[in-house]
Amino acid sequence: METEKNLQAIFEEAMKQKNISYEKLAVLSNIPEKYIVAVQNTDVKNLPAFPYVRGYLKKICEILGLDFEEIWKQYRTELYHKTSGAFDKLPANRFAIQKINKKALTWGLVILLALILLGVNFNNFFGKPLLRIDSPAQTISTSSQSSIELSGNIDPSDKLTINDKEMIINNNGDFRSTYELQPGLNTIEFKVKKLMGRENSEIRQVLFESTSTIPTQ
Repeated sequence: METEKNLQAIFEEAMKQKNISYEKLAVLSNIPEKYIVAVQNTDVKNLPAFPYVRGYLKKICEILGLDFEEIWKQYRTELYHKTSGAFDKLPANRFAIQKINKKALTWGLVILLALILLGVNFNNFFGKPLLRIDSPAQTISTSSQSSIELSGNIDPSDKLTINDKEMIINNNGDFRSTYELQPGLNTIEFKVKKLMGRENSEIRQVLFESTSTIPTQ
């Protein structure tokens, strides 16, 4: 026997000499073909208990005319190299403490915190912006004065425009401004926009009737 050959090469050479395929060997030995392949590859995870493997090898050797003791020795040698020799990966894979990937852990924590903050502040980012208009309080009103006061409140993190002009708000979100009226109907659009793009708007209309234009009785 050429001892430098592995079990697979030995089996394949003997099967070729006997003109026996894996399928035929399975029929002759009454061993499932998948086990025959697993035995010659010392594929332990796809094999039954150790005593059964020894019995399988003995049947296969009888059919192929191989020396069972030599084949059994070869099997144990290859099995040793796969499970406890230089090729041993068992401690590293199952029992050794794995090194922590600090970079992956850091990114994982960042993502987790971002999700938590997003959940807590979901309405602040994506909800409808707050817009409270105190003056003018009514949707449609009349004024005899040439100017009126515009006031109200929004979220201080949002942006407010009145007729497309950006307004200044204080730290509490309050705004207050004087608006000059034109004769007739004045349309005033309040528009507040969140950082993520959601908008809310309201319109007030004020009819300016100066005392000089009001007919006397």
